[in-house]
Amino acid sequence: MALFEYKAKDSKGQTIHDVLQAGDKKEAASLLRSDNLKILTIKSLDSKFASMFKGGISVSEKAAFCRFLATMLRAGLPLPEALDIIRQETQSKKLEKVLFDISFHIQKGETFSSVISKYKEDFDSVFLTMIKAGEESGTLEKSFDYLAKQLLTTYELSQKVKSSMMYPAVIIAAMIGNAFIMLGFVLPKMSDVFLSLNVDLPIVTRYLLKFGDTVGENLALTFGAFFMILFLVFMLFVVKKTRKMILGVFVKLPVIRKVMEQLDAARFARTLSTLLKSGVPIIVALDVASDILSQPRLKEEAKMFSEGVAKGASLSDILTRKKGAFPVTMVQTIKAGEKTGSLEVVLEELASFYEMEVDYSLKRATALLEPLLMLVIGVAVGAMVVLLITPIYSIVGGLEGNL
Repeated sequence: MALFEYKAKDSKGQTIHDVLQAGDKKEAASLLRSDNLKILTIKSLDSKFASMFKGGISVSEKAAFCRFLATMLRAGLPLPEALDIIRQETQSKKLEKVLFDISFHIQKGETFSSVISKYKEDFDSVFLTMIKAGEESGTLEKSFDYLAKQLLTTYELSQKVKSSMMYPAVIIAAMIGNAFIMLGFVLPKMSDVFLSLNVDLPIVTRYLLKFGDTVGENLALTFGAFFMILFLVFMLFVVKKTRKMILGVFVKLPVIRKVMEQLDAARFARTLSTLLKSGVPIIVALDVASDILSQPRLKEEAKMFSEGVAKGASLSDILTRKKGAFPVTMVQTIKAGEKTGSLEVVLEELASFYEMEVDYSLKRATALLEPLLMLVIGVAVGAMVVLLITPIYSIVGGLEGNL
């Protein structure tokens, strides 16, 4: 069954703009005619959005959606009406399609959580669990409010990580571009000149010039191989298995390991706090919170937290036995929160603390990386200059000997 957006006129001449579900366009038109409606336009939403937009919904778009929906529900608007208002204002084509679907099925008597569960690629287990808890407790607006705050915090944290990586990314891109120009244009021209002269050259310089000459003679093949290598490197980060392998190697590096540990601690604490505030049972909340962890080893360990709590152990005792899963400070703070009955409040404070630590660690890592990259560039440029300046001195020396 597909969704179809239509405009039609009723028997009183009033224009109706709505959406319906049918097997195909012909069936949709038949349903409208059976209701004595004069069809003006009718188009498939599924085909429209499949062709226009195949990506997902960004974190910032979901945060804005949750914030606006929470505000409208607190103001007393019915859920389908609130969804239609947001749908008309949103700039995201994918979100517009999802809101059409949700609004349609809610009017048919289905729940928000049952419809949104069809879009698991855009809405994770945390989102689905909190919505379901809000529906069951009758506090759906609070669930959306909590989700808006969590998604906004997640977005800000991811932006900090991206901005910290921007400088190294620009430097590395500049290095690749420089290598591209040198190999494709500069080195072949110099090779033609130097290799045609009867001058003794250092062996490293001679091999470098021969390599440049080979590149010049096979320019299309060389650049094709160059871009193929870049594509393969890109695919290594796209394919899930290879991405996990690369991540497993990188997280063992001291600086990156520390940032990842702090990032996972912040995510775990923030998610668990938000779920507990929404009324989700702690066993379910622990299972959901474990799914958002990025380190494979920690994720496997976290999946057993709920089993320990179900057997009667406290979360702090489980974390104490799982040495190294989370920082000692975090474990002790959780223990204090359990004793005072304010676990969700303590977890929120821990999340804020580790989010700041991630920010500081990224700044320190970037500050350390900048001089290292400059050193690498300096060594590479210096080596290239020495190797290519040497033939010039050899040529000048040969000319002086002939005078």
